[in-house]
Amino acid sequence: MSTIQLMTPKKNVAIAPELLEQADKVAQAEGKTVDEFAAQAMQREIARRTLERVRAQAELRRRGMTDEDVEGTVERAVQESRREQRGR
Repeated sequence: MSTIQLMTPKKNVAIAPELLEQADKVAQAEGKTVDEFAAQAMQREIARRTLERVRAQAELRRRGMTDEDVEGTVERAVQESRREQRGR
């Protein structure tokens, strides 16, 4: 994972002392500051939530289709698009 550059202005976040102590130990073991560790953890959580939202939306769109049904639909759409491109 790339290094995260913290931008100013900095914000303060309240963290339980026990959690901060655990985060500090993990950060030190990874050669990072607690700020870097926390920023990366937040980035991962935001990415996880985004992925979960996208998955949920995809499930709604699938409407019970199997993987094979989805692959067939995608293949037909690709072929149709290619035919349209050739017709231009």
